[in-house]
Amino acid sequence: MRKFLASLAALLILLAILLSVVDVLCFAKGFYTYEYRKGNQAEKIGMSEEGMMDATVTLLDYLKDKRDDIIVETEVNGQLREVYDERETLHMVDVKNLYQNAMKARTIFALGGIAIAVGLYLAKKKGFWGLMRQGYRNALLLMVLFVSFIAIWCIVDFNAFWMNFHYVFFDNDLFLLDPNVSIMINMFPESFFFDIVAAIIIVYAICIGLCAYGLRFAAKKEAA
Repeated sequence: MRKFLASLAALLILLAILLSVVDVLCFAKGFYTYEYRKGNQAEKIGMSEEGMMDATVTLLDYLKDKRDDIIVETEVNGQLREVYDERETLHMVDVKNLYQNAMKARTIFALGGIAIAVGLYLAKKKGFWGLMRQGYRNALLLMVLFVSFIAIWCIVDFNAFWMNFHYVFFDNDLFLLDPNVSIMINMFPESFFFDIVAAIIIVYAICIGLCAYGLRFAAKKEAA
């Protein structure tokens, strides 16, 4: 039972870390600036870089519940207009709900994992770090299989992965935007999402590697 609980605690913490990496990278404004310049998005759309970042910050603030709407105006091809239309606005309602629920799940996972780990420590302090290291290995195997599956799917057919992601988490087709009409889809083409998913996988791999090293160090020190 203790081994199972250690594995469960580690799995919950690993899930919390994954959602934290998603949170940090998806709100890293420097990443958006880099992607926009790499794809020359401002010129393609007919917006200034400042206008694109204003529109981006509006979205990010909306998702963080710092504002109630995504209404923002800027010049597009020399004409002042609202950046986001009704379909994009409705889709962002769904995206915000998904994000807020993901962050609630992160809190539950983190608190649950920590609570279980503390309970194990209080029950038997001797051998705790060795137990957690073993539990971490079990949980890590599951996460590595999951992340590897996602990585391979993205490399082989990112469009299929991205479409299925939306079909799983959304119950409508509002995410299907017309690039001839939608500014949003031109701000965030498929290459943008490929890069952010790749960045999430890489950063997450580094984080779980550091956790593994930390547990190894603690377990060895405990056994000494």
